[in-house]
Amino acid sequence: MPGLCFAVAMAGRGLRFSRAGFTVPKYMIEAGGRTLFERSVLSLPLDLADKTYFLALREHERDFGLSSFIAGKLGGARPWELVLLDGPTRGQAETVLKLRGLVPPDSGLGIYNIDTAFRSATLAARLADPAARRDGVIGAFRLEAEDPKWSFARTGPDGLVTETAEKRQISRQALTGFYHFSRAEDFFSAAERAVGAGATSGGEYYVAPLYNGLIAAGKEFVLDQVDELVPLGTPEDVAAFGRRPAP
Repeated sequence: MPGLCFAVAMAGRGLRFSRAGFTVPKYMIEAGGRTLFERSVLSLPLDLADKTYFLALREHERDFGLSSFIAGKLGGARPWELVLLDGPTRGQAETVLKLRGLVPPDSGLGIYNIDTAFRSATLAARLADPAARRDGVIGAFRLEAEDPKWSFARTGPDGLVTETAEKRQISRQALTGFYHFSRAEDFFSAAERAVGAGATSGGEYYVAPLYNGLIAAGKEFVLDQVDELVPLGTPEDVAAFGRRPAP
């Protein structure tokens, strides 16, 4: 029976944070008493995964002891592996493409980042149910404002995703940054095609646009509506989170 792997892309240099005076990698910064790493990664239903892969910069392992940091946050109960890159890539899709050959092609693959936290009461059950997850699950939240900085998805009357877009507000369904493919090979093939064609969005290879080619080929994807989303990708986001009233 195919399993499930998570891939957490954390191979950026966090320039907005370093320019704001932070001296550690973005995922080691604390917000409300917990690191961004904890707030984002622990949003995932990690117990479902056969393994979680963390893709990070080799210099962060050398300078900040990343392996020990991850071990301290996750403990020994959850299997994980650190994949070190020599430098930043041209986007999340290109980063996770480095896992080809490590993640079995028939395994499920969930992709996430380290600067967004969410809470979903339905994601774990949806991922565990082949009928519910179809060919993949995309995390989403309703965005009433006009704010095209996000990724977006449009759905049809049957609830299936008909289109995705990056930095273009095609609907009120904004995306959390959690992207799942029931077959990892679907992601790897789509990402390879995008990189080979130079199909970037604003100069980067994003994951969201990859779904469009798969949808055109007959694949079916569904949204998982989260109960709460907390963006933590900028110094301003982190400062705002620190000012939130205690629950």
